[in-house]
Amino acid sequence: MASHDEWQSGFQHTVPNSWTDGLYDLQQQHQQQNTTPQPALLEQNQDQGQDQDDVPTTLELLERPRPMSSWKGSCFNKPTTYYGTTIGKLMCKQDIEDTRNFELYRLHSVRFELNQGDTLVFIDYPTHNNIDHTDCNGIVYKSQELRVHSDKLLETGSSKFAEMLGPTYQFKIQRRRKMVNKLPEGIKYLLDLTPPSEGDELVFQMTELSLTPAITKWWSSYMMHTVDPLLVTGHADVCTCNRHPKAEASDEEAVKKEDCSGTVQNDTESTNGSTPNHYKKSKKAKEPSIPLHPERALQMKAGNDNEVYVTPPYRRVPDYCPIRHRNGILRLLMLIEGKGIILDSAIRVWTMVKIGTIFDCTSILRDRVTQWIMHGQNTAFIEVLPEESLQIAFALKIPQVAESSFRILVNELALKLAADKDSYKEPSQTTIFGRRVGDLPDELRNLVQHAAQALVDRVSEVNATMRNAELYDFWDIEEWNKLRKIEQLLMEENTPLGQEALASIRLLMDALVFEVTQTWDEVMTSPPAYNHETYSSIDLDRLTYVEPRDFEKSPVIMQFFNPVQMLLCAAPYNDVGVALDGRRWPTVRCKLAGHRHTLYTTLVREATLALYGFLACNQRLASNVLWKQVLHDRPFPLMGMTASLYKPIVSLIAIELDVKKAVGQITLSWRRNMIEPPLNNTRHLLLTLDDNELKYLPLWCGGCDDGTGGVFEEPIPETSMGANGPGPAYHTGHTIPSTPSSINGSIIDDMDALRVWGSTTGASINVHDSISTVYRADQVIAPDASIASDSFTAGDSEYSNARYAVPADHQAMGEAINMTVETTDLESASSATTEGWNTPDEDSNNSDNDMYMWNVDSDSDDSTATIS
Repeated sequence: MASHDEWQSGFQHTVPNSWTDGLYDLQQQHQQQNTTPQPALLEQNQDQGQDQDDVPTTLELLERPRPMSSWKGSCFNKPTTYYGTTIGKLMCKQDIEDTRNFELYRLHSVRFELNQGDTLVFIDYPTHNNIDHTDCNGIVYKSQELRVHSDKLLETGSSKFAEMLGPTYQFKIQRRRKMVNKLPEGIKYLLDLTPPSEGDELVFQMTELSLTPAITKWWSSYMMHTVDPLLVTGHADVCTCNRHPKAEASDEEAVKKEDCSGTVQNDTESTNGSTPNHYKKSKKAKEPSIPLHPERALQMKAGNDNEVYVTPPYRRVPDYCPIRHRNGILRLLMLIEGKGIILDSAIRVWTMVKIGTIFDCTSILRDRVTQWIMHGQNTAFIEVLPEESLQIAFALKIPQVAESSFRILVNELALKLAADKDSYKEPSQTTIFGRRVGDLPDELRNLVQHAAQALVDRVSEVNATMRNAELYDFWDIEEWNKLRKIEQLLMEENTPLGQEALASIRLLMDALVFEVTQTWDEVMTSPPAYNHETYSSIDLDRLTYVEPRDFEKSPVIMQFFNPVQMLLCAAPYNDVGVALDGRRWPTVRCKLAGHRHTLYTTLVREATLALYGFLACNQRLASNVLWKQVLHDRPFPLMGMTASLYKPIVSLIAIELDVKKAVGQITLSWRRNMIEPPLNNTRHLLLTLDDNELKYLPLWCGGCDDGTGGVFEEPIPETSMGANGPGPAYHTGHTIPSTPSSINGSIIDDMDALRVWGSTTGASINVHDSISTVYRADQVIAPDASIASDSFTAGDSEYSNARYAVPADHQAMGEAINMTVETTDLESASSATTEGWNTPDEDSNNSDNDMYMWNVDSDSDDSTATIS
């Protein structure tokens, strides 16, 4: 993948032939000159009479814009250097068989391996119809009694084991097992880890341990995704693979012969080489071609045929199995005791994760499960089963798995949220691109929904920005800002020449903006070609997990997409970059309607001539400061000046470089530079979430969700108003009073007069009623020489105005302010006496009257009532 800086280091990009030919002509002219290099002319048939200064020099043309696109075709968004494509097989078939058989032997004789420790563990297996609960070799599972170390159980940090080793549980279990005062030698604790046989706890555990359809089918990933067979082809604990006549085994082995090099054939694997006749015949009649081709998948869909490969009977595993439940507990105890186990199937991994969650000791599984998921091509587990991956990652706290699966689920849901068709927004068993969806717990679904809505909002804003007629104003482009200044200056001129120059400037500006907005609009509103090479390769990847009945080619799906949905896919960004990379502005014609045969260089020349003609006829503007700033690098135009001496008003090359640099940040935003593993099977999705979408992940995964729920709340907006310090001692000029301003003669003024009166006693009846807004709020201020007024009211509007109008250096204005406040206090006191209210002197003798005063701020730190 090309880096962001390759454009500066001679990185070659494809350009149109006309541009290449023109560059060669310029180079030839440059080499023929023996004197100081002069600007070379473009071909005469392109723009007759163009000025030399208006023609880009060879050195300018050699300065290439930053590339705005990357790979395309079958390799789009698909790094080929990932180690997973070249890693060798872990074991050959025979070694896998031997390992699996040894694992079964250990499981049946686990009491001989776990025979030390101070804790006796009981695990009872069901006895009803136990003849049906056998392993691959037909051996029945029996109840187990084994010994483990209590300190190792506690080292896991499990609250479940800590509770079970406590006295309450121990008293119950000893009575239940009738072993009170009868513990074997060396045994201190008893544990009964047999799953419950009834009640809510049984329902909970069965629900947790139930397999999803995708987990059950993951055994086929060794065919569909070339995953190492050791990781995914393991058999269930209750298996019927070896219950068929041996006569059929030889035929099956001949069909799918495999050497010890680990080469995997494209048919269904059978561990012990025996299948029924009906399976053998159907398999021979149906030789699948994997990976499935899109045209073949559409034929199967039309024929209502959904079977890409034949599933053997022993692969049809029930959702819940009591034997698998108990064997999972045994394997967990083996891990706690430091004994190794093998994770040879998605079923076993899922079961172990859920067992670890039930017993609150998931940390012991974290490294092993991470290695299983991240090994080679098994990373496809994240893309094909993102719901299951997210649950596993959150249970074990695996950041890279959690983030990758979260990205996929958010992107898929965002496609539905952004859809115009109501059918997309309704609950469905598949995503828009055909993947069968799984179930998510409510907590995880809430995270995905919030992030998906945030992604839709962000992408919608990008689309609105790229369609804006003032697009370039969002970017700091020096030459464009110069055009904008000239436009504003010409708008103040009412002369015919001024209006003509303004029209030419605006035509140039509109054409330059339309170059980008029209390309963007064309790509985002047009579906890709039906046989587009990029999407054909993407469909091949999709068919490794999309069933034929749910499959449709990507261009057909995307023909109903709106621009926001298009932006939730990766390829449209790159298509915009490819289209813009192929057009160099000095040599192409503009796309603006009515001017499609006009070169951009011609528009620049016409705008320059119109502007200089206007300025030459208005010499009064030569002394204008604003025009001097615009023309600081050139002389002011004069009447009769030769047109060849005119310097172009702006540099077309400079604008192109800056615009394409800014646009490239958007058209290359699909690149997954920081995403590991690479997620090649979901190349069609955007997946490049920003921090605002990833913030819903927990802290251990790099997000901002700390469990308090604050991440779901709207951020508190920054305020530009309010004091930077308490009271009138520090004033910023933007402070808003805590009480509304009064208007003389209005009811507001009368209501404001009902607030609590101050006191001249220098003592406070209530600290909170009389806090200081100048000094410390938690202390009552005694009267001293620094406080001029001995009485005041806090409710008058003039006091509030004076209080909030005091600048930081208010000492020089103190007397004036005191006079204003003193006058207001005297008027307020006189009015209060006339109306029958207590005067300040009466208030000191009858403090009980305070309880009848209306003071809404009496219990608030924002009270404006102070005592002087």
